[in-house]
Amino acid sequence: MPARVSLLGPPSVELDGGALPPPRGSKAWALLAYLSLTDARVPRSRLAGLLFEDAEDPAAALRWSLSQLRRALAGVADVDGDPVRLTFRPGTVVDVDVVARGSWGEALRLPGLGGELLEGVSPRVGATFDLWLSTERRRLAGLTAAVLREAAQSRLAAGSAGSAADLAARLVQAEPLVESSHELLVRALIAAGEPAAAAARVDRCRTLFARELGVEPSAALSAALRHRVAPATAGTTAAVDAGIEGGVGAAHAGAYERAIELLRSAVAGARALDDRPRLARALVELGTVLVQGVRGSDEEAVLLLHEAIALTGTVGEAQAGARAALELGHVETLRAHYPRAEVWFSRATELAGDDARILAWVELFRGMGRTDEGNHAAALPRLVRAVELGGSIGDARARAYALTALGRLQLLRREPAARATLESACDVATSIGWTAFVPFPRALLAEVWLAAGDLEAAGAAFDHAHALACQVGDPCWESYSLRGRGLLAAAQGADDLALELLLEAPAACRRIRDAHDWVEGYCLEALCWFGVSRGLAEAPAWVDDLEDFAARRGLREFVARAALHRSALGQPGAAELAVVLIAGLDNPTLGSDRQRQSSSE
Repeated sequence: MPARVSLLGPPSVELDGGALPPPRGSKAWALLAYLSLTDARVPRSRLAGLLFEDAEDPAAALRWSLSQLRRALAGVADVDGDPVRLTFRPGTVVDVDVVARGSWGEALRLPGLGGELLEGVSPRVGATFDLWLSTERRRLAGLTAAVLREAAQSRLAAGSAGSAADLAARLVQAEPLVESSHELLVRALIAAGEPAAAAARVDRCRTLFARELGVEPSAALSAALRHRVAPATAGTTAAVDAGIEGGVGAAHAGAYERAIELLRSAVAGARALDDRPRLARALVELGTVLVQGVRGSDEEAVLLLHEAIALTGTVGEAQAGARAALELGHVETLRAHYPRAEVWFSRATELAGDDARILAWVELFRGMGRTDEGNHAAALPRLVRAVELGGSIGDARARAYALTALGRLQLLRREPAARATLESACDVATSIGWTAFVPFPRALLAEVWLAAGDLEAAGAAFDHAHALACQVGDPCWESYSLRGRGLLAAAQGADDLALELLLEAPAACRRIRDAHDWVEGYCLEALCWFGVSRGLAEAPAWVDDLEDFAARRGLREFVARAALHRSALGQPGAAELAVVLIAGLDNPTLGSDRQRQSSSE
C-alpha cells in the first residue's frame, strides 16, 4: 500500500496501511505544510525567519524541527539541503497535491477532503506564518470546492443525478454564497425527480442572499427549476449539420442569441435521430457558445460539455472531445481554478494530437492562466507559441487573442514590448471585424500610454474601449476600461471621479456570474492602491476583500500585493509575508514596488 500524507483535516502520515508516530512539536507540521505547498526549494534562512522569528536561536530551532520531520517521514520522504528540498518517495499520495492536480475521483477518496489545512494544529509562530497559513487555507478551500463542483457536474452529465445532488449539497455547504453552486444543486434535484426539494433550495438561496448580501439571485437560479421548452428540431442529418454550421457562423458574427437557438435545435435533432457523433459535435458547439457568448449559464454549458466528453469516448470523435476538454479548461480558468483547468488542458492536448487549430487555443488559455497566477516565466513560451500557431494556421481570432494575452503579460511586467504587441492585437482584431473583442486589447494599450505619461492618448483609448464594451455588452471588457479611467482620473488629480470609477470597475464584473475572476481581482487591487495611497478610511476593508478574493482563487500575485498594501497600513507581519510571497513570483515590478514602499515607510 502506498504511503499517504494528509494535510487536510487533522494531519497524519501513513505507511503500509498504518499511521506513523507524529512529529514532536506543531512547528514540524507547519514545516511540512509549507514545504509541500511551495514549488521551489526554500532557503533555511527564510524558514527560520518564517517559523522561528521569536526563538533565541532560530537556526537551531529550525534544525530541531527538521530532525523531527525527518523522523516522522521515515520511509515516506526525504528532507535535506539548503535550500531545503522535500522529496516524496514514488507512489506517495499527498492529499493537497491530489486536490490540485488529481482527478475528481481520486480527490473524493481522500479522507480529509473538505477539512481545513492543518486542522487542529496551532503552531506558535509569528504573524507572518499566520498570514501565510490563512491564505493557503482559503486557497485549498477553493480548490476543494472546485473538485466537488467538477464531480457533481460529471455525475449529473452521466445520469447519476442522486449522487450529483449529494455532491452539490456538499458544495453548497462549502461555499453557501456562490449562486452557481445552488444552481447546480437545483439542476441535480430536478434531474433526480425531486422538484419540491429543488424549489425549496431556490427559496432558501433567496432568503440567504437577501440576509447576507442584500441582493437577489439571478434569473438563472429560477430557470434551473424549469424544463426547457424543446426547440424546433432539426429533423434530418443534413438539418443537424446546417444547424451546427449556422450556429457557429452566427456566434462568429456576434449573433449569440441566434447561434444558441440554432445549436439547441441541432442538439435536439441529433438526440431524436440517435446520431451520437453529431450529438457530440452539437453539444460541444452549444457549450462553447454559452461560455463565450456571455448569454447563458456556465453551469448549463459545463453539463453539456461533460456530456460531450462522455460521448466522444464511445464514438471516436477525438476532435470534439479535445474541443470539449479545451472549453472546460477555459471555464475553469475564468473561475480561477487553475490546477483543475490544467487537468482539462492536458486532456485536450492528448486528444488533439497534432491539430494546431485546437493546440493554439490550449496554449493561449494555458498561458493566460499562468499569467493570472503570476507565473509569467511559464506563461511566456505558451503565449508565444499560441501567437505562432494562430498565424501559421490562419486563425486570426486565435492570433488576436494570443497577442492580447501576451501584451497583458508584458504590461504587468512593465516591458517596453507591450505597446507593439497590443497595437498588433488591435490591428488583427479590427481587420477581421471582431468588434466584440477589440475593447480588451484597446483598454490594455491605453494602460501602456497611461504608464508612459501620455494622458491624452490614454483617455481617448479608455473612452473608446468603454463605449465599445458597453455596446457589445461584455462586463469584463467594461471593467478593464473603468479601471483604467479611474487610474487616469487619479493621475489627473480628480480623486472624487477616480474613486467613483474604481468602485464601479469591480462591480461591473459582478453583473454576470461567469466573468473572468482575475479581472475583478485586478480592479480590486487598483482600488486598494488608490485607497491606501490616499489614506482613505475604507482602505483596510478593501485590502481585506482583495486578500480574501485572491487567496481563495490562488491569485498569488494579488495576495502579494495585498500584503504590500497591509505593510503600508502598518499591519504586523505583512512586510515579511510580502517578501516571502514575492520571492516565489516572477514579476520584477513587485520587487520595485516593495523597494518604493520601504523607502516611504
